[in-house]
Amino acid sequence: MVAWLIIGGGIQGTYLSHLLVQQCGIERENVCVLDPYETPLATWNRNTRNCGMHFLRSPATHHIDIPVLSLYRFAKPLALASRQMAHFIPPYNRPSLALFQKHCAHVIRNSRLSDLRITGRALALHKNRQSITAETSAGRIDTRNVILALGLGEQPCWPSWARRLKQAGARIDHVFDQEFRSSDIPDAFKSVVVVGGGLSAVQTALMLSKRLDGTVRLVSRHDLRESQYDFDPCWIGPKCLREFYRQDFGTRRETVDRSRVIGSLPAEVIQEFRSALAAMRLRFQKARIRSAQREGHRIRLDTDGGTVRADAVVLATGFHSKRPGGNFIDQVGKEFGLKCGPCGYPIIGEDLRWSANIFVTGPLAELQLGPCARNIIGARNAGRHLLKVLGPRH
Repeated sequence: MVAWLIIGGGIQGTYLSHLLVQQCGIERENVCVLDPYETPLATWNRNTRNCGMHFLRSPATHHIDIPVLSLYRFAKPLALASRQMAHFIPPYNRPSLALFQKHCAHVIRNSRLSDLRITGRALALHKNRQSITAETSAGRIDTRNVILALGLGEQPCWPSWARRLKQAGARIDHVFDQEFRSSDIPDAFKSVVVVGGGLSAVQTALMLSKRLDGTVRLVSRHDLRESQYDFDPCWIGPKCLREFYRQDFGTRRETVDRSRVIGSLPAEVIQEFRSALAAMRLRFQKARIRSAQREGHRIRLDTDGGTVRADAVVLATGFHSKRPGGNFIDQVGKEFGLKCGPCGYPIIGEDLRWSANIFVTGPLAELQLGPCARNIIGARNAGRHLLKVLGPRH
């Protein structure tokens, strides 16, 4: 039996496993991270690679290590060997993806976080007198406490027309699909369409336009919108959360959905996109796609702005907003008699408890942590809540 089982090994689960061992004084053999992927941050690394991210939206103080200035300290010696690797950009010194990933690898290696992992999926949780039994694809795990750290990474949003096109055998992929690799798109393709109007879509279009010989076209339902962050930074602390906690859970869901700035871009990405348009390296079309079909080896998109033909289509349409976890979370709620809001998300306390021994973080904790729950800072805020329960190591 272990003391703590964390279900989900992305940014959230990896950071919290680090926190339990380093700050809460939990013995390493008493912490287990269950995740479908062998390596930490596998989904994060794949998704950021596929969409060609260069810099994070988050500031340098948001990372998976414990000391808040850890990333700055890590970058200093690297500056001597590679200025690019130690690169930060304003505002708030946002790190390059290369630096952030190198720092993550350093933290994971030095703290031996990979040793805490079991590769598998959670299938069900069952309550016992003094413990919880987790049924998993890797076998049974008995634990005293569970942290649910599930993300949205496995539920990319596919429009209905796109699903029909995929079923017809067309060359269409989602940038966040597990099997997709942007490098698989042949350089010789004459026309590639990227669908979406947010940061991932624009970054994907820019990346492909630099590599492919043909035309890359971005098709978006709306004009590109500038916003430095995908939520107002006031949600990180009490400035906005104070009023949030006075709301009922139905209103909290409306507040979270309204406060996340979906489909927006930081200033430097908009500038790069405009420069690419001016240089004729890519094209932009504001249009809604009404239908799509195969035409031999090509694809025809019928939009309210005309017909577009392409050799391949790449969706960058984000993730479904539905609650992650599907039937597994339904089973947990039923087994333990737990409450959910009208939106289906867990109703949890300020200590992030869904039950006496089940804690929730990440998107599942949005009704308590607010709009920042799914971000890196959401993981760090969740850590602060857990520290109030467990207390720091003395």
